[in-house]
Amino acid sequence: MKIRNVILPLAAFVGLSFTANAASIGVNTGPNNVGDGSSPEHAQNNVLLSTYTAGVVPQNNWNNLMQSAPDGWGNQQVTDDSGTLLATTVAVNTSWANGNVVLGAPDNTNGDRLMMNGGMDNGGGPQGWTITGVPYAAYEVYIYYDGGSNGSRGGSYQVWDSDDSDAVLAAQSGYDTATFDGTYIQATGDGTDGNGQGLNTNYVRLTGLTASNIKIRSIADQLGGGDAVTRAPMNGFQIVEVIPEPSSVMLALVGLVGFLTRRRR
Repeated sequence: MKIRNVILPLAAFVGLSFTANAASIGVNTGPNNVGDGSSPEHAQNNVLLSTYTAGVVPQNNWNNLMQSAPDGWGNQQVTDDSGTLLATTVAVNTSWANGNVVLGAPDNTNGDRLMMNGGMDNGGGPQGWTITGVPYAAYEVYIYYDGGSNGSRGGSYQVWDSDDSDAVLAAQSGYDTATFDGTYIQATGDGTDGNGQGLNTNYVRLTGLTASNIKIRSIADQLGGGDAVTRAPMNGFQIVEVIPEPSSVMLALVGLVGFLTRRRR
């Protein structure tokens, strides 16, 4: 069979194989022990019901890792955005939790505001999550933070490789200088205005990740102009699968066919 005769069928196959929607895992660490999250009126404790949508990459079926759960902060299996239970587990490491109850709030069914209303906090040392068995070959991590402050709180938000001596796979500095108002603002560069003051942001995006077992950590620092507390809060995170674009796959295929054609000459 001639190589040129297989290009079109292969191209059609590739186009069909890589157009599926990317999957994602969302973990919300804002809930506390007020209410049970069984209905909208009980979602005032920052629990995201399965139908609520939140995140820069909008998704349902967020996992609520309760701050006062009977099993504490141990390993918990999580679901993906479709509600499918995964083998993936998440464990939490933090010095303390910062849960704000929004009793009577008019937007207590707003998933983004609920997720961003409470979370974990620290006093400078590393804190975060240990994720075992990431199910995606390639993915990105979005880390959300809101200290509800009017001064710079934040630091370096990082992903470590649990299987390689906690090597840092990706890092981004970010600072929170105002309470979340419903708009997501991504941290870029060094996260500052160049004069020692943190720019107001509320999430970082860490890309190019492939490790199966990771740790997500925040390490607080204190910039000039912030308050007196060294803290790097985290409200939740998403692990978002990365699927190659059909155009990228086609370019690779064309290159492969060209290589094979030259080999046959």
